[in-house]
Amino acid sequence: MTAEELKHIIDGGESLEVEFKSAGVNDRELIEEIVCMANGRGGWLLLGVEDDGSITGLKQDGRGPFNPHHFAGMVAGRTQPPLHVEVYPVEVDDVQVVAINVPAGGGVYGTSDGKYLYRLPGANGPECKPMSPQEVTSRLSSLGVYDLSAQPVPGATWSDLDPLEWERLRQTIDRNPGADKNLLQDSDEQIALSLGLAVRHEDQLIPTVTGLLLVGREEALRTHLRAHEAAFQVTGTRLQMRKNDFFREPLIKLFERFTELLAAHNPTEEFRAGLFRLDVPQYPSEAFREALANALAHRDYAKQNAVYVQIDEERQRLTIISPGGFVQGVSPENLLSIGPRPRNRTLADALKRIGIVERRGRGVERIYREVLGIGRPPPDYSRSGADEVRVDIYGGPADEAFLLLVATAQDRAGRLLNSGELLLLWYIRELGELEIREAAHQIQQGEAEARRMLKSLEGLGLVEAKGHSRNRTYHLSSWAAASLDEREKYILRKGFEREKIKAHVVEYAKEYGAVRRSNVLKLYPHLSKRQATYLLEELVREGQLEARGHKGGKHYVVAR
Repeated sequence: MTAEELKHIIDGGESLEVEFKSAGVNDRELIEEIVCMANGRGGWLLLGVEDDGSITGLKQDGRGPFNPHHFAGMVAGRTQPPLHVEVYPVEVDDVQVVAINVPAGGGVYGTSDGKYLYRLPGANGPECKPMSPQEVTSRLSSLGVYDLSAQPVPGATWSDLDPLEWERLRQTIDRNPGADKNLLQDSDEQIALSLGLAVRHEDQLIPTVTGLLLVGREEALRTHLRAHEAAFQVTGTRLQMRKNDFFREPLIKLFERFTELLAAHNPTEEFRAGLFRLDVPQYPSEAFREALANALAHRDYAKQNAVYVQIDEERQRLTIISPGGFVQGVSPENLLSIGPRPRNRTLADALKRIGIVERRGRGVERIYREVLGIGRPPPDYSRSGADEVRVDIYGGPADEAFLLLVATAQDRAGRLLNSGELLLLWYIRELGELEIREAAHQIQQGEAEARRMLKSLEGLGLVEAKGHSRNRTYHLSSWAAASLDEREKYILRKGFEREKIKAHVVEYAKEYGAVRRSNVLKLYPHLSKRQATYLLEELVREGQLEARGHKGGKHYVVAR
């Protein structure tokens, strides 16, 4: 690490990934801080930097020059399991600072004297907090090294499984085309062992967490799995609560109930154009089913919190909240490209085999396809955090022109457009044009796949290309633009206008120290909120701006 790189980290201040420590800190506190960071997101611990960012360096204490190898060995020897850090002594401003790179743990780490801590935001900045047994379980589950759903439930017996729910399970298998029909030939006991609903112990079948969740009696769920709960809420104007119902029912019954509840709060519009007749719901039912199934299958059952389904009639937004953040390696930025990484593998596999969850593990793609296919904005996972996954699905008046354009294109192609094609078409309409690199970013795939999908849209007559090779951009075809009645809207399609706006935004950040999305919208009222956000993110990707803060406090400064 160079002095310039170190100063760049220090200039960013302390965060969940950066911690400053005075050189006078004792070894015990240092080890605890390193364990704390390893159980969080990992990052940099800078020894010889004060809380205010001033660089004081190491003190001469008579022990001789700092030895990074001895230090790394000390950390490994005083953590369990041994934690291996990278240590970089850096000379800066005539003093020595030690930069310790702490990896995000592949497990749960503790100190040699049995302290388990993790890093989280606090009122006065990041802080370390002791981990409870439930939090240790949650952490291991999120890393995919512990399957809570496969564990037998202490104190539960076969009689805690409900015969009515067994019948419901069989009916679910029978009516779902993607279900494993071979299960219908088996006895309840055989199904239980096949799906992981029970384990055999001393000639008895003991229900697992998955077994109670799928076919358990409600009183058994209340007694043995108190974390399991789900709420269906509807708010009207001025956030007036119109419905607020909580349930502790087994999952198949709960899934059916919530599907019925949505239908009662999901008005449908009918559109006709020539041979086309389209019934368009406020919220696509298949997208809801997939999102709900994901929330129930992948939630953290070690956390005492409910799955929430919330319909905000004023904002015309459906939100599904699942306790527990994304599992290790999954984020909103790779949801469409990463393979399945279930937190509760046994439960997820059981739900696939009975036909509730998408068997290919591509349920998120289906959510995107169903939502984008009726001209809605793509589902939004950006409000997710370390403790919960949120997906927002937006309603509002149906986009008749986009619906008919997609229907016509699909009729011509003799197939449905996939989620990536629909996502690219939506962004091209929203932003005016897309480069190959930007398209790859939006579909979370490589440039070769983005190019293939754009070529497919071009072949269907939906988009046209401009330019050559890597500088090629795509915009709506004249037919598509005419169909959408947006021939005059694409200010951003003109390259010189786009670069002019970007240069103006960077100049604003230089002059005022930072720029926010609200500033961009005031400068260019014709842009939508999403266009302004995309413009700022593009400047970040180009290295012209750096993003700081989160959510409402997010702003952008000129990159150093």
